[in-house]
Amino acid sequence: MAPAFDAQGAYGELRLTVVEAGLLDRAYAYYLGRTGLSFVLLAAGLSLPFLLTPSVPALIVSGIAVGFGSVQVALIGHDAGHLAVFSSARRNFALGSVCWSLALGISFRYWQDRHNRHHTHTNDAAADPDLQWAGLVAYSEVVTRARPNRSAWLTRYQAVLGPLYALFLPFAFRVEGWQFTLRHLRGARRAIEVCLLIVSTVGWLLPVAALGWWWLGVFLLSQILAGLYLALAIAPNHKGMPMWPPGTVLTFLERQVLSSRNVAPNPVWDFVFGGLNYQVEHHLFPNMPRRNFARARRIVKPFCAVHGLHYEEMGAFASYWLVFTELRRVARTASAQVAV
Repeated sequence: MAPAFDAQGAYGELRLTVVEAGLLDRAYAYYLGRTGLSFVLLAAGLSLPFLLTPSVPALIVSGIAVGFGSVQVALIGHDAGHLAVFSSARRNFALGSVCWSLALGISFRYWQDRHNRHHTHTNDAAADPDLQWAGLVAYSEVVTRARPNRSAWLTRYQAVLGPLYALFLPFAFRVEGWQFTLRHLRGARRAIEVCLLIVSTVGWLLPVAALGWWWLGVFLLSQILAGLYLALAIAPNHKGMPMWPPGTVLTFLERQVLSSRNVAPNPVWDFVFGGLNYQVEHHLFPNMPRRNFARARRIVKPFCAVHGLHYEEMGAFASYWLVFTELRRVARTASAQVAV
């Protein structure tokens, strides 16, 4: 734990430095280009099944292209959900709805509610939805203690089963999105969201009329690969970092820095991760345009060193191995406790 200091005052100073550097200013030209590219990637992927002769290689290429384009569009919606694209909340919400509800068929209102709770309660064993995984994965002993009735078999093999669960994330998000829309939205909000989701569903099903089972195969594979891609983009961010029991009191600065991990930047990771590799900076300044994260890192990293806050950063593959070994360690510890 970091030494005692005025965390609230320190964060205020850090934020002032970031604001004066212009890092919270809108980046309209960047997002115009990146949004256009993301939708072009998705559209190109969707066109491949119509252009390629059905075959296993064509199925794999089409599935990869559609899955990659889908996550790139989702990442634009993610930024809009954090009000990082436009200065207007309404315009951000409209863009997020186009990216998620209309283009991908996953309720944007559901995702935004879920993701905002993650940012508010990062690595809180009971309140962070990203730690729940329907009770299937436990990332620390704090989580296993919070779930006394969790299956010992699930715990024992979670290092293998965890990546398999990730393959079905897009399907789970669709189901949960519909549930959230019907249970929690009312009036015009529900009507608009239902209309967007229906239009999206029809749009994703229409190619069946022309391509038949070939399209269904492409769709299923693309969603599985999108789930894998999404898991690879988010797994390094907080897994294997400190997690806290319910009721733990932390300042905003401490919770966001100590629970987050960066993937060491390079041009490839910056593009593929859509800025999520700068997880510390993103959690400290959620509405910062992603193009500014690299500059913010040069301010935040030395700031953390001065104030004794551990700033975690490592390569992508090293972070994947760390998450895997942490899952195995928690499984062994939980199994030993059960045996005793």
